[in-house]
Amino acid sequence: MFRTVVVNFGERLSVKDNWLIISTAEGEKQIPIEDIYSVVVDNQRTYMSIPCLNALTSSGAHLLLCDGKHNPVSVVLPLNTHYRPLNVIKKQLSLTQDFKDNIWDRIVKHKVLNQAKVLELCGCNSEYAARLRELAEEVVDGDSGNREGIAAKMYFRCLFGSNFIRMNDDATNAALNYGYAVIRSSISKALCGYGFNCVLGIHHINESNPFNLADDLMEPFRPIIDLWVADNFEELLNELTRQQRNELAAIVNNVVEFGGKKMRIRNAVEKYIQSFSTAVERNNAKYILFPKIIRQDLYFEE
Repeated sequence: MFRTVVVNFGERLSVKDNWLIISTAEGEKQIPIEDIYSVVVDNQRTYMSIPCLNALTSSGAHLLLCDGKHNPVSVVLPLNTHYRPLNVIKKQLSLTQDFKDNIWDRIVKHKVLNQAKVLELCGCNSEYAARLRELAEEVVDGDSGNREGIAAKMYFRCLFGSNFIRMNDDATNAALNYGYAVIRSSISKALCGYGFNCVLGIHHINESNPFNLADDLMEPFRPIIDLWVADNFEELLNELTRQQRNELAAIVNNVVEFGGKKMRIRNAVEKYIQSFSTAVERNNAKYILFPKIIRQDLYFEE
């Protein structure tokens, strides 16, 4: 699975002989379902048949649905892909606070290290990147000292300017939210594939959030989106263009370093959750591995 299909207009989606059929007034486009990693429906007029939806999720693809303002609001995930889900959930429920704190320390540390790399790639003052690396090494006891929050304040102001406020209603935040939703859906799919219940978080414990665990584990991937937004900052006006949304939807095909190798983000997500599963199975946080942000290689081949 490697293709992200973005549906921008009022297409009709159906399935025939394991091919996704995309029908428009101009004709039909066919894509092998086994090639599809995800489908982003970014309009309010698309019709999709139930057999099509079943075929996509049965093959392992997930769907991201957007509202009338092009904000991702729903995700459809494949279920029942793990052979012993109850065993995994039992292990989730038995995790100690020490284990959770150790995992969260490592997640925050690698998130902040990736933020430092983003500042470096964007040509920001080297002192800020160096300070972020210092903060990453100071994360202890479930980040009881809130090094994540201190780093975020410094990081976003350096990256987007002193007037930037996270969650304001502007194009920069819209791009961040869109990209984060794409990463979150990929993390959620991988977690379900390994039998995890996403509501049972390590650090996030919001009772109304069905994706607490995905929100925990996506943290080191957030700077990937931040880097794209910084690179496209001058082109972000009042709202995201269709082209910008399409690029963010397909960002899982960008490249990171994972385990000493370059690979697509979608593959790194799978290996990342696999390593988390090993850490849970062996009750040892040291088994979880993390992505490293690198400069994009336009000539990367898998």
